[in-house]
Amino acid sequence: MKLLSIFVFLFLGSPLFANNPPDEGMWLPMLIKDYNYAEMKRLGCTLTPEQIYSVNQSSLKDAIVQLGGFCTAEIISDQGLILTNHHCGYDAIASQSTEEHNYLRDGFWAQNKGKELPIEGLTVTFLVSMADVSDRIFGIDKGDDGLPDYYAIEEEKGKIQAELSADGRYSVDVKEMFDGNAFYVFVYEVYRDIRLVGAPPSSIGKFGGDTDNWMWPRHTGDFSMMRIYAGTNNEPADYSESNIPMTPRHSLPVSMKGIDEGDFTMVMGYPGSTSRYLTSYEVQNLQTNEAPKMVALLGNRLSIMKSVMDRSEKLEIEFASDYASMSNGHKYYQGQLLGLDKFKLVDQKKIYEGTLQSWIEKDASRKEKYGTLFADFGRVHTENGTIDSDLSIANLAGFSPGFVSYGISVFRLQRAIQRREENDDKKSKEDEAAIAALTDIVRETGNEYFEGSKQILDAELFKFALDALKNEMTEARRPDFFNHKIYTKKSKGSNERFANLVMAKSMLGSQKKLEKFLKKPTQKAIDKDPGMIYVNSLITMYRTLIQPDQMLKNGQLEELKGLYTQLIQEKETSKTFYPDANSTMRITYGTIQNYKSWEGKPYETFTTGDQILDKYKAGDAEFDVPEKLRTLISTKDFGAYARPDGKLPVCFLHNTDITGGNSGSPVINAEGHLIGVAFDGNWESMTSDLFWQDDYVRTISVDIRYVLFIIDKFAGASHLLDEMNLVK
Repeated sequence: MKLLSIFVFLFLGSPLFANNPPDEGMWLPMLIKDYNYAEMKRLGCTLTPEQIYSVNQSSLKDAIVQLGGFCTAEIISDQGLILTNHHCGYDAIASQSTEEHNYLRDGFWAQNKGKELPIEGLTVTFLVSMADVSDRIFGIDKGDDGLPDYYAIEEEKGKIQAELSADGRYSVDVKEMFDGNAFYVFVYEVYRDIRLVGAPPSSIGKFGGDTDNWMWPRHTGDFSMMRIYAGTNNEPADYSESNIPMTPRHSLPVSMKGIDEGDFTMVMGYPGSTSRYLTSYEVQNLQTNEAPKMVALLGNRLSIMKSVMDRSEKLEIEFASDYASMSNGHKYYQGQLLGLDKFKLVDQKKIYEGTLQSWIEKDASRKEKYGTLFADFGRVHTENGTIDSDLSIANLAGFSPGFVSYGISVFRLQRAIQRREENDDKKSKEDEAAIAALTDIVRETGNEYFEGSKQILDAELFKFALDALKNEMTEARRPDFFNHKIYTKKSKGSNERFANLVMAKSMLGSQKKLEKFLKKPTQKAIDKDPGMIYVNSLITMYRTLIQPDQMLKNGQLEELKGLYTQLIQEKETSKTFYPDANSTMRITYGTIQNYKSWEGKPYETFTTGDQILDKYKAGDAEFDVPEKLRTLISTKDFGAYARPDGKLPVCFLHNTDITGGNSGSPVINAEGHLIGVAFDGNWESMTSDLFWQDDYVRTISVDIRYVLFIIDKFAGASHLLDEMNLVK
């Protein structure tokens, strides 16, 4: 496999922001001095580029962290206190909750550091530095076709990582940008002892629930608090009672000043993924195949999960985090489909591609390089028309039952058993050691599965999985267990009968049967087990009928997308390009401002506490309000956190460019002070991962004054405010 050669004009010689709205773009912080600062300053920013991003001195970037690889958080005290979203801390809060201490329902506030709760497995990642290493990657010796070899590039990446890791202290990642046309290296420091400090009850942190998700106006106190702990010399360490709060290089001052329409705002964080440079063929595939299948499958899973969660509080707590995450994705794809249809993005892309093709045809060298590009995109998608839909069915349905995860560990044990049996049962030390080690893994995985309530959910999910595999997957890719006698004869071709058989008779449905198998694991036992017949068939189907086609398609598209990126940058010389989000630190900026909906309905920029009472529905899972909060609002007991008009600020809008992964990102004002926490986009922004709409796309953030109000007046945790730097 080869990668495309870099275009030397990348980032070079382009006029700043020509054809780019100032609020569009997720910019690499090391480049803002050259490409963004003039516009940021015009909008009101008073910070210098070095105060925002610097390797050699303390800067804003040192207060921004990636939380667990899926969210952003910010440091708000010199004692390692971090602030993020409630939904980012949801899994951590759920993991500490029980029926006796339901912190999701009741909230949690540690009254001192000794009461803070360690969150197993959660990490916080600091960006130490970033650098452009494109010259090194593309300076590798070329092959006969003049392009560097993929494996040579991987080797060079390894060298870069080794050089910058400081003997393992730092985590180093070399990231591809612009579809293989540039490479940047990111050096990180990862802290592993993270503890839960505070979280409001879900009636505040998740107020509005699924109904208000992705909607404006919002009244959600979507925040939670944690603390980073360190070992000797302030360095990362595994959890220990002797660890102390980490001392950061920088913490964000917290603004009490308030905000107004038109104020400068900046968001720093770790946006996960955008796809702003897709062709019409890729958008058509998304709109026709991928997104509709995602909506249908996720909708079915959510319905099943909700019916199980409604059976008891214990089940609700156990599956709450998974449900919330899945529901968020489901609504996202619904909104994306509506936006794609409304704005006819496929048609817009086709018109643009027509202008590109005309430009190509005017030059012989361009015709040689790009002449068949769009025809090739069409051919790849035509030849692989159903693979994305089938992949979704396999992942979201076939592999959805929890027992499949530990069935895969049995599959790995099976491979070791087969090797032993191929050796005529000669007990080599290597084979026996491998079997013993894998047996322990299966036992551990199985124990983890059976200690919860996953079996209850699996009994329903498995029927859904079987229905989807049988009725929705392309027949040629359907797993072959449907032809096995245990399905055709013993289960009489019935999905429900087969599901019941697996749950009742398989080692994957019974811890007792699993233990019996593990005492003497044999291939014969696996071959007879109905659950393992399903798992083995599923894995075979994925490896032989889905993965090869998907890898072929991805490889073809990778080459074409790299060429397409070169094409648009070569033609659009008046435009400054930014790389798609890829979970690396980015800066985006704009101003506080309102908008009108797609239908022309005008929206206000700010929401207030009295509107919470307007939405209040006693006993409603989404719109109930704690009595204490109702009293504070109705008596206007807002303390120092009220607006000049006497109202309690809750949430606000601004036109910064964010996506998933930015959840929990700080909203920073012109002076570098924290004014809010980003937690959502509006309904009209569901297509913003694909294309920017300056008139409609808005970030929804919780006002930092509402956060402080909840901590102080509602929770009585003013000791946390004492360690913050509150500024006016």
